[in-house]
Amino acid sequence: MKKIKVGIIGAGGIAQAAHIPSLKKTEGVEITAIADINKEKVEYAGKKFEIRNTFTEWEKLIEADIDVVVICSPNALHAEQSIKAMESGKDVLCEKPVCLTSEEAEKIFRVAERTGRIFMAAFPRRFSGEAKVLKPMIDKGELGEIYYIKAGYLRRRGIPGLGTWFTDKKLAGGGPMMDVGVHMLDLVIYLAGAPEPEIIIGSKYEKFKDKAVDGGWPPPETRKGDKATGKMEVEDLACGFVKLSNGATLFVEASWAGNSETGLKASLFGTKAGVQMPDPYDSKNPVRIFSENKGVLTDIIPQIPASDMYREEVEHFIECVRKRKEPITKKREILSVVRIIEGIYKSAEADSPVILKS
Repeated sequence: MKKIKVGIIGAGGIAQAAHIPSLKKTEGVEITAIADINKEKVEYAGKKFEIRNTFTEWEKLIEADIDVVVICSPNALHAEQSIKAMESGKDVLCEKPVCLTSEEAEKIFRVAERTGRIFMAAFPRRFSGEAKVLKPMIDKGELGEIYYIKAGYLRRRGIPGLGTWFTDKKLAGGGPMMDVGVHMLDLVIYLAGAPEPEIIIGSKYEKFKDKAVDGGWPPPETRKGDKATGKMEVEDLACGFVKLSNGATLFVEASWAGNSETGLKASLFGTKAGVQMPDPYDSKNPVRIFSENKGVLTDIIPQIPASDMYREEVEHFIECVRKRKEPITKKREILSVVRIIEGIYKSAEADSPVILKS
């Protein structure tokens, strides 16, 4: 089997903690190059993971002898790097969020179609045990019509990389909704069959700007050479109320800092059954399916299989590259996610609803 040569753009936390270890465990894959504008960081990562070619200019990595580019750079760079990689004949696995605007997303998919390259968005929660159990059930109609959806990712004091690109408005595009809320938003849009947003009402808050505390991510060893300014230019909480094309309503919330409960959560309300997905890291609070059997209300706790989400995500991407098949992250789904987040920020800034339907 011919080895697939991989180049990675961005040598920070998600590359070192998730993508590189997963790629190294994947058969028939060789990481041959890594790029980061931070010379100290990229040289450290190259030595640590035995990657022979290191670059401080991502354009040079794209020109190298590689088959695939994995993009782990700041959010604002994703679209340009994805497009240039595909136009250079490389397949792309791009970290979330795919991009900052729906216009960028449309262009990415147009380039993928024109060049015939594989483009996949990195949304590991699609490979979770919960998704594996619930997606087939929902697709078979076992929940009935899904009419109300809730999703959230809340932290009390978890601002990532305070003063680095994470809290730089130009590079990040936004705060927790762009960073962590996107995970749970993508999961419920995927499970619900990718309904499109029609009306979006968003709010955002910056209540912890003057007392922001670094949340410990990315890990210290992946921050070598970073020069943190201490500035917090993005929101610490954002939320959105969305009317969807299938008539359903979605509420999504995300925070890095707030005086609230914490964790990941999602719920889908259906006419036949409902699903509650609590924080997957809370073993005492399992997934529950709420239903009715012959007039008796029932709560079902399904067996959720263990999963190695990042590894399975990478293996799926490599399989798509080898077999030239469409990835699990479809254009319609990604566009819905991008439009919702874009709409939440636009609505919050304008203090008025964003109406997308004609």
